Amino acid sequence: MLTELPKMTTTSAKSTGYLDLFAFGLDTDALRSISVLDDIWRDAVHQALPERDDDPVLKEFIEVSSGLVLFLADPDWQKYWLASWHKQASRGFRLTELMTFFYRAVEICEHRILGADRLVARLNVDLFSLLRRSVLAAVSATVELDEEARLAESGIPGELAALQYLHQALKQGQPVSLLSVSLINRNAFAHLSAGELQTLPALFAERLAHRLRPQDLVFSGREGEWLLVFPGVSSMVQPSLAGAHIQQSFAEPIRLISGRSVTLDVAMGAAMGPEHGADADTLVQAARLARWDLARTRQGFGWYHRDLHCDWQQHDALAAELKLALHQESLQFYLQPQVDINSGVCFGAEMLLRWQRANGEWVAPPLILELLEENGWRQMFTDSLIRHALRSSAELAAAGVPVRLSLNLTAADMVDTDLPDMIAQRLETWQIPGDRFMIELTESAMMADQIRCLSVMERLSDLGIGLALDDFGTGYSSLSYLVNLPFREIKIDRSFITAMARSPDSLRVVRTIIDLTHDLDMVPLAEGVEDPAQLEQLRSLGCDQVQGYLYARPMPLAEFIQWMQARPA
Repeated sequence: MLTELPKMTTTSAKSTGYLDLFAFGLDTDALRSISVLDDIWRDAVHQALPERDDDPVLKEFIEVSSGLVLFLADPDWQKYWLASWHKQASRGFRLTELMTFFYRAVEICEHRILGADRLVARLNVDLFSLLRRSVLAAVSATVELDEEARLAESGIPGELAALQYLHQALKQGQPVSLLSVSLINRNAFAHLSAGELQTLPALFAERLAHRLRPQDLVFSGREGEWLLVFPGVSSMVQPSLAGAHIQQSFAEPIRLISGRSVTLDVAMGAAMGPEHGADADTLVQAARLARWDLARTRQGFGWYHRDLHCDWQQHDALAAELKLALHQESLQFYLQPQVDINSGVCFGAEMLLRWQRANGEWVAPPLILELLEENGWRQMFTDSLIRHALRSSAELAAAGVPVRLSLNLTAADMVDTDLPDMIAQRLETWQIPGDRFMIELTESAMMADQIRCLSVMERLSDLGIGLALDDFGTGYSSLSYLVNLPFREIKIDRSFITAMARSPDSLRVVRTIIDLTHDLDMVPLAEGVEDPAQLEQLRSLGCDQVQGYLYARPMPLAEFIQWMQARPA
């Protein structure tokens, strides 16, 4: 293995030298399995970026890159990879060129592994998926390195500088207060160009600084975070006042150099030293815990309190257990029947996430999804969901009940341009038609990047996969989505179904949705139907499909098969 490593020239490279490969769905078994692709990958690297004898730095970069398949999990290789990239970057090799090089290499591998028709064994599909994720893991490290380099060039000190300052202040017995500031609506970045994104950190820091005293300090933290330090402050008044001013300031859009504007919302967690932390690391953690708690309180500003440590420890333990559940694929998907209202035939089922911890406790699905997003595991979960859907569909067909399965995807899924190809490959591998599946989306899943989302939706629709708009009626721009996006089905939110018996307004909403859906040649499906009276009312309004406890609660796959086989033909 590599023994002589170049000395790292930036703290950024050193800190990102150990990749969280699990976040990319790469465990030990996965990394071991793709070693069979080593020769294919090495050939692809040399084809994508032919080396030149007169350029030893480029030659070194190509050589270390060609070892990705075998050595990605090796910390030495990771350090060597980042150092090699740093050399290239210092010579003017841009991040976009790096990504183009790797995507070209991946494309060459795809042709070698999958072939032109993509009618290939499931093993090859899975191997290529693992290879692509491995490349993303390596490239992500350079993205982080590039981001921190831009911050350094803009003159904004980083987290290490903040920790050093706090350490000295606390060591000398000086009081100090700290704000951890982070953006809430990061989806607002989806419409910005690469150039605009590069200028945003400096503009963000400038706006923060304008609301602070001359002696206050601004540092860049981790993953879009900013640390604001208030020297000599031993009262909650000054940080609270600064927080209020910052919130007021960000109520106004930030104007970019291009002339475009973007509105950003911030969350701020506050802590004071030494009361909330006698050392720098503890104080920064306290401020971050206060900011983390804002997701629960839905506030924009909050102070650290002692109970947060206990809450966080429980939260952290739950995340660790979820990570293990993802690794072991022990998350479950229960099926809830969907029934034709006139014939009584069960034509499909919605896949609903369920997770029972080792202690027997069931975890609420919203909390599971929160943990997935918080830890960057959403893509891995989606991959697992799709595998589970295909496996379940095959088992249903084998049992003589080939019903349609509906699965829920998110905003992040719908801007993943690789998603349709990945699903297409797996449909071909399993030999299952696309019309066995319906993908359910909420309006929020389409608001981040509507153009890219529309492209992904159209490609999924071309595969025969149906698209349903979930929780219809709870958003603000539903009609535009109905007209412009390729939906086949509209799901009426359960809140309207529950309320329509006692609320004339809710009844009118349900009737309007049903009529509008029919006018647009779509099918309405009512969620949350729990009693015969609701069913009869929906039938009288012309609703076509229903789902709810009246027919069955969500159940494991084996129970669903038994339930289906017991129903009259």
